[in-house]
Amino acid sequence: MRDQTKERRARTSPISGRPSLRGARIWTAALLMVGCVAMAHASKDAQLPDWVLQAATDAPLKADWRDAKAVYLLEDTLITVQPDGRPVERYRAVVRILRPQGRDEAHPVTWFTKDEKLESFHVWSIGPDGHHYAMKDSEYIESGDVGAGEGILYGDIRMKVASPPGADPGGVVAWEYVKQLSPYFAEDTWGFQNRVPTVRSVYEIDLPGGWHEEAVWARHARVETAEITPGHFRWEQANIDGIDLADVPLAPDWEALAGRMTVHFSADPLPEGDALWSKIGNWYYTLAAPRSEGGGDVASTARTLAGDGDFMAKLAKVADFMQQQIRYVGIEIGIGGWQPHPAQDIFRSRYGDCKDKATLTVAMLDAVGIRGAWVSVDDRRGVIDPNAPSLFGNHMIAAIEIPKGYENPRLQAVVTTKSGRRYLIYDPTNPYVPVGQLPDYEQGSYGVLAAGDDSQLIQLPILNPDAESIERKAKFELAADGTLKGDVTVLRYGALSDGMRGRLAMDSDKEQRELVERLLQHDFSTFTLGDEKVAHVRELDKPLEMDYSVTAPLYAKGAGSLLLVRPRVVGSDAEGLDEKPRKVPISFTGVGTWRDDFDVKIPAGYTVDDVPDPVSMDVGFATYHSEVKAEGGALHYKREYVLKKLELEPGEYAKLRKLEAAITTDENSDAVLKKQ
Repeated sequence: MRDQTKERRARTSPISGRPSLRGARIWTAALLMVGCVAMAHASKDAQLPDWVLQAATDAPLKADWRDAKAVYLLEDTLITVQPDGRPVERYRAVVRILRPQGRDEAHPVTWFTKDEKLESFHVWSIGPDGHHYAMKDSEYIESGDVGAGEGILYGDIRMKVASPPGADPGGVVAWEYVKQLSPYFAEDTWGFQNRVPTVRSVYEIDLPGGWHEEAVWARHARVETAEITPGHFRWEQANIDGIDLADVPLAPDWEALAGRMTVHFSADPLPEGDALWSKIGNWYYTLAAPRSEGGGDVASTARTLAGDGDFMAKLAKVADFMQQQIRYVGIEIGIGGWQPHPAQDIFRSRYGDCKDKATLTVAMLDAVGIRGAWVSVDDRRGVIDPNAPSLFGNHMIAAIEIPKGYENPRLQAVVTTKSGRRYLIYDPTNPYVPVGQLPDYEQGSYGVLAAGDDSQLIQLPILNPDAESIERKAKFELAADGTLKGDVTVLRYGALSDGMRGRLAMDSDKEQRELVERLLQHDFSTFTLGDEKVAHVRELDKPLEMDYSVTAPLYAKGAGSLLLVRPRVVGSDAEGLDEKPRKVPISFTGVGTWRDDFDVKIPAGYTVDDVPDPVSMDVGFATYHSEVKAEGGALHYKREYVLKKLELEPGEYAKLRKLEAAITTDENSDAVLKKQ
């Protein structure tokens, strides 16, 4: 599914907006490309448009922007909707570079496709020395979708990039383009808040006579519109702070904080609120449902796989086929960025992108009597705002209707809709999270269920922390010279095994061993890794298991007749935080439970003289308990850390700091052994 957030500028539409995920890679590629653009022939002391000169000479910047890398002096968007409903966009931007790092904000770029035709592109600049420049058409670079990545084999997106002269601290860069927008969508998004401050942002839309508009706002109070002429609406904002999350620990995605407005337009009256969400879901349902009519091969394969089992047994077989046999490969041309390929084609070729895999899932489940549907989501938690109905999103997953009264402990990622129907939310694109659960990056987010008359906005579930856990168990033996030897087993359950399964599935034996060695470097200053092995990498119904042996010389530190030994031998659950005042929400990767159970046999001739105090904390959103005991000639270390929430308000940062300080202290505390 096409990422709606590709272009770093004021407005955001279903196929172009700010960079993120795939879009961010395209933006990075654009920055690399511009280094190759020749600048010497740009017209010097050229005539600049009045809007550029006015923006560059307006009032001074706010004092609290003094540390900004750059500032948008102006962003100005005009959308003109043609009588046939086709929108045309004129976009203008003026950026002042304040610091060397601000050059990244001043690289003019625009994307276009066969359906979004670029009509014009112009770039001007004012150097720090005051000279004016105008670039020539021959100085722009045009290329294909160089940042496709993420399994996208081919897309029809092209980009035009410029590297203007004078783009240095104190300089100003301006650009303007005009292009036709996609004919498939009757909405447009004004992303008026950027990573850097914005002095003035203007958005206008000009509609045909008698048309209707409905503006919705995400993370910002509604700004009243001015109707300049009948059907021509204008919004303006000034002095908008940037969202700079550099060096902010546990920060959400910046788009989850940025204010934006989406305007819907139509020749017919528009619904509001939940009804508008339903309209969006129904639009996608009508686009995708005909493609899920699988042929005979799809149905026969599904029935053979499913056998005569119950709902969960049939679902598990189909899901395993989707996750392990259908590769993630995308071909996105025109409406193909949104509309899936026919299920029969996906099945025959054995590949597809996210919407394709969701569609084949729906088709195969339908063949065995299970109803499925689509869910449009964004894999950056918080980006979709429930108060702002729109097509904003970058990913497609599936919803599977659960029979009334059916229960199974494996069904954990379940939502109940307004109709009372229960759906299991399932991502067939992730080959390492078992059906019944949900990847961490999707939990707690919102999505648009496209299910015919049951289409609506839903909140994706947050799993129980017990469903996602990491358990480390080990037995060690300590020698009198401080050398520690032992065997370690690490078990990863549920979505917490996702990333490690993916890594290990791709690694050679040599790379797997190197991975374990890198992990151990956090725990030992010097060590030797012995035997190591991993098991159940692709067996999602079993925990991912990692076993290894390790020898660490001088692990215990001598101090006269004493030995100091750290009972928490391997693995850290501490998070590095700062002491700065917290202004943005706290976002964890996922909920979960982490447990350690270590035994350290002490050397002959030594007794335990002292052990660290037990730790027991409950801060509401998390609990932490640890204890060290001396029994039977050994140290026994046990701890459990349970994280119950995905996100916290900034006001809870002090609690989190207190918790993390306790965890860090516990992890680094020593037991004292005394020679008899």
